[in-house]
Amino acid sequence: MTNTVSAKERNLDPDMDAIIARMMNVTKRATTLATNQKYFVLLATCAAQGLSEEAEGVTAALKAAVEPIAIKEAVYQTAPYVGIGRVKEALEGVNKALKEAGVRLPLASQTAVNDQNRLAKGIEVQTAIFGDAITQMHKNTTEPMKPLMINDLSGYCFGDFYTRTGMSVKDRELVVFAAIAALGGCEAQLKAHADANLKEGATKQNLIDALQVAVPLNGFPRTLNAVTVVNSIA
Repeated sequence: MTNTVSAKERNLDPDMDAIIARMMNVTKRATTLATNQKYFVLLATCAAQGLSEEAEGVTAALKAAVEPIAIKEAVYQTAPYVGIGRVKEALEGVNKALKEAGVRLPLASQTAVNDQNRLAKGIEVQTAIFGDAITQMHKNTTEPMKPLMINDLSGYCFGDFYTRTGMSVKDRELVVFAAIAALGGCEAQLKAHADANLKEGATKQNLIDALQVAVPLNGFPRTLNAVTVVNSIA
């Protein structure tokens, strides 16, 4: 009797699979980044693009001893930039992979703010990263714009996410840089967060290496646009 192998089980594109495996193996790539940072970049890129590789990235990250909380935070941190729809979709794959690895969910809460202080705490961390430009921006914001540009940008983006425990602000900025680069067409915001990465202690080579990690997923047009942004910063 002849064994029947389903199309799903057959390796239909071995040449392409070998190339993908080589490019997605971060072990010897992006040498200025720590192993966990490489996976943060991959997870953020997958979330930004709505890619199914998110679950594979979680499995690989766990094998590389990246903590489950850090994995979750890398995905959560992208929400204000890529939208909650993509994050919810990404979390389906993340949670499935974590459960399959025997991780008990939900994980411990990393929330560090409440409804009463989230805006103030958000402004505090936003100003710490971007300096007096935030104070000036708030002064120049008209009343009709304040709900969006202060309440939401400072309260939601920074208060709800940058204040969370489980990941440093430096790594959160790397995640944000990777997510915005993956979106493409957001060069002004990418430059702001490239500058913020340097402010938090990253180097330009760290950012170039982050783009190298993500290039198999982003492709070269987006990657080269992001490289131009990195090269433009002081």
